[in-house]
Amino acid sequence: MSLFVLLPAYNEQESIRPLFKKFQVLQQISNMDIRLILVDDGSKDATAQTAIEESQSLGISLKLVQHAKNGGLGQAIKTGFTTFLEISKEGDFLAAMDCDNTQPPELLIKMYETMIAGSYDIAIASRYRKGSKVIGLSKFREVMSYGASWLFRIAARVPGVKDYTCGYRLYNRTFVSKLDIYYGESLFTESGFACMIDLLLKAKPLKPKIVEIPMILRYDEKPSASKMKIIKTITRTLKLLFKNLTSPAPTAANVGQTFNQQETARIPLKMINRK
Repeated sequence: MSLFVLLPAYNEQESIRPLFKKFQVLQQISNMDIRLILVDDGSKDATAQTAIEESQSLGISLKLVQHAKNGGLGQAIKTGFTTFLEISKEGDFLAAMDCDNTQPPELLIKMYETMIAGSYDIAIASRYRKGSKVIGLSKFREVMSYGASWLFRIAARVPGVKDYTCGYRLYNRTFVSKLDIYYGESLFTESGFACMIDLLLKAKPLKPKIVEIPMILRYDEKPSASKMKIIKTITRTLKLLFKNLTSPAPTAANVGQTFNQQETARIPLKMINRK
C-alpha cells in the first residue's frame, strides 16, 4: 500500500521546505510508503525547483506535474486525481491537502487508521469536530467558513460531513475510481476553491462512507499571503448551492447502473462472450 499526497501549489516556494521536512518525519515515524504528487499550477516563483531539490535532499518520493499557466485550484486538483489514477494501484490511498504548511501531515496517520478500521471511503480533516482548533485565521474568514458549513448542512447535507470547504481529505482508490468512471471530465467543473464543496456534492449520489477527524489548523505557520479571492469564492459557493438545489440529482440506482455499464465497457468483448 502506498499513500499518495496531492499538493496543489501556486507560488509556494517558501512553504515547501518546512512542509517537506514534516513529510520526512511522518515517513520515519509511520513507516508508510509516502509519495508526493505536486501540481505546480503555473507558479511564477521557484516552486517546482524547490520541490525537486527538497525531495532529493530529504529522500522523499516526488511526482512533479507542471501547468504552463495558472488554472486555479480545481484544475490542479483534477490533474492530481488523474495522475494518481495513472500511477497508483488498487489498495492505495490519495490524500489531498494544501501546500501552504498550515495543515499537519502527521494527522494522516489518524485519518488512515480510522479509514481502515471503519472501512470508510473518505476521511476529512475537520475544523468542526471536538478537539479541532484554528490558529491565526482572521475572524472574517472563520465566520465565512463556519457559515458555509451550516448553510450546506441545512440545504445540501452530505451524511457525515460538517466541514464542506476544507481540502484536506483522504480517499481510498476504489472510490476515486468510481468518481472518475461516473463523472469523467465533468467531475471537476469548478476552477476555484468551491471545487472542494462541488466534489463532495458529486460524491453524495454514490453514498460514500465519510468520517471526520478533528484538525488543528495553523495559519500562523503560513509564510505567504492567502490566494483566496473572498468575494469570488462566496459568489461561486452560493451559485453552487443554488445549482444543487434546483438541479435534479442523480439517484443512487442511476449512478450504480452507469458505473456498471462503464465498467463493462472496459472489459474486452472476448471476455464478455466467454462462457
